[in-house]
Amino acid sequence: MNSRETCEHEGSFSPDGFFMNKKPDVIDVELGLRIRLRREELSITQDVLAEKLRIRPQELEKYECGFEKISASRLLHVSEILDVPIMFFFKSGSDEALPSKEALAGFRFAKHHKAVLRTALSGIVDKRLRAKILAFVQSSESDSER
Repeated sequence: MNSRETCEHEGSFSPDGFFMNKKPDVIDVELGLRIRLRREELSITQDVLAEKLRIRPQELEKYECGFEKISASRLLHVSEILDVPIMFFFKSGSDEALPSKEALAGFRFAKHHKAVLRTALSGIVDKRLRAKILAFVQSSESDSER
């Protein structure tokens, strides 16, 4: 592993060249770690993945370290290249990561919400997880209609 593939930064430089001490968001760090681990699992170098993404290796390094937020479209492209469903980057070790019924109380699904939900559910490979999410959403929706 070359030195570029480690996440040792404590900050970054602003466009005008000043050093900014900015801490990465926990979610961005976890997402970047999952990208790096999958890339390494497939024995793909940062240079190769960066080239396929049409970005500089330094930008990929920032994504992998969590210092730079990755756009949804770029993350989708990463998931295609690394041959994993996009939800791979957001998997949780427990069902507690799902929102509670209380958190969704009063929320009503509009037509576009339902279309987005169908699309998102179709991307979940784990059938049991997909069924749990669907059951949760249906029960939340029926609860809010009462």
